[in-house]
Amino acid sequence: MDEDGPPDPAQATTAAEYVAALARLRRWSGLTYRRLASASGGALPVSTVAGVLGRTTLPREDFVAAFTAACGLDEAETDRWIRARRNLAAGTGEQHPTGEQTITGQAGTGQADTGQADTVQTDTGQAGQAGTGRAGSGQAGVGGQAGSGEIGPGPETPVSPSPDPAELDPPRRSLVRRWWPVIAVAAGLAVALLFAPTLIRGMGDVLEGRADANQSAAAQPPQDGWYRIVPLHVADRGLCVSEGRERSGKTDRPLAVQTSCAAEGPATYLKSLGPGVYEIQWHHPKQGVGCLSVDGAYLGDEALLAPSDCIAAAHQRFLLERDRNGLRLRPVHSGKCLGALYGEADIHPGAEIAQLACSGKRDQIFRFEPVERPSWAESG
Repeated sequence: MDEDGPPDPAQATTAAEYVAALARLRRWSGLTYRRLASASGGALPVSTVAGVLGRTTLPREDFVAAFTAACGLDEAETDRWIRARRNLAAGTGEQHPTGEQTITGQAGTGQADTGQADTVQTDTGQAGQAGTGRAGSGQAGVGGQAGSGEIGPGPETPVSPSPDPAELDPPRRSLVRRWWPVIAVAAGLAVALLFAPTLIRGMGDVLEGRADANQSAAAQPPQDGWYRIVPLHVADRGLCVSEGRERSGKTDRPLAVQTSCAAEGPATYLKSLGPGVYEIQWHHPKQGVGCLSVDGAYLGDEALLAPSDCIAAAHQRFLLERDRNGLRLRPVHSGKCLGALYGEADIHPGAEIAQLACSGKRDQIFRFEPVERPSWAESG
């Protein structure tokens, strides 16, 4: 599989690595949690996906099948992910991936004279033992003597007196007083269950990074068109993302940097490649059209961005995630964020735009301001 393809599940040697591979698969697909839920036909709610990808234990097989299919893998690739999951489960001793009960007791071994009953193990990992009597020793049930052939209290077992019938039916007021804490707890649980869907949806919004003060007013994804990209932390300084050179002087190639919005440079065109995924084209009056790309498809921090031939590779595709103040730009191949090379304090003209770990700070938030198409520019 080429370097721009989905991750290989066979390379995962632990449950945690397998879950991390699933997270990379989602980023490779370019789908947000919400769009993943939509692509799965509702089989993968936002809260479920976020919960599974936030753990280090193997998910269920049915989750893996639905998740990989929603990410765009074919049946053969989905089978590879399921086989890798089964291999890891076998290596760690994990059982019952589908939630079925597994019986591991010593049934049918002929050990009736020991009184050992089968052990039933459920998928919660709790085992219980049924029956503790010793048939061979003459003790039956909880104290009977098998030697006499009688089932019941032995000769030395005191017989409890029969309860007073009056004690079996206490007054109604005593029952209410005794059970009112249970009734109150049950009523509280009923109210919690009633509002559980709303709470879960709210958690999904937070995990998705879309907890906005007014979600009904959330803006639509950007349309294809010509834009000026403005980093939020320098929006009051008249700086935009455009062409520049490396400040260190190591190279003289064109790079994406913060520069004056009034400076001459390539025109920026945003082109949609799928739900929420875009390529950023630079239309240059002399060099023609190029797409912003992460240097060498590097997965780590501080990789710079430069224009290159548009081939729709993963390191040329960006997931636009909405923030209440703008948009985050996340390279699909790495899942990281774009921002100023030296962070929010890097406010000077010429600051390189780089791939970095997502911090949530203002240098990693961008505004897309529509502009008119230049007369010399080609159509996107």
